[in-house]
Amino acid sequence: MNNDTITIDLDKTRTLKFRRKELKLLEKALGNKISKFDPSELGIDELSKVIHIGLLHEDPELTFAKVEEMCDEYPYYGVLIQKAMEAFALAMEGPKPPENSDKQNGNEQKN
Repeated sequence: MNNDTITIDLDKTRTLKFRRKELKLLEKALGNKISKFDPSELGIDELSKVIHIGLLHEDPELTFAKVEEMCDEYPYYGVLIQKAMEAFALAMEGPKPPENSDKQNGNEQKN
């Protein structure tokens, strides 16, 4: 798995990813700056928009209507929210370094 994507099983295994291009689309779709994006205020329509935009990197022809169908068929709404927010957080923060990466890079803290 690519360390800057989140995998989700919809109609097939897909990956959510937000690059600069997708973040710009997300701002436009949600009518708000990314810095003001509040996941706790995410409604059903907004969730579909987030997932749609997060999937465009792998399938630019994917329609919003198709994503809504895939979301309707997905059994766990909470998991959809979780996956979308994980992908968004990854775009904002970047991938977390593996545990013990400081030790591997010779940056071990000494007391």
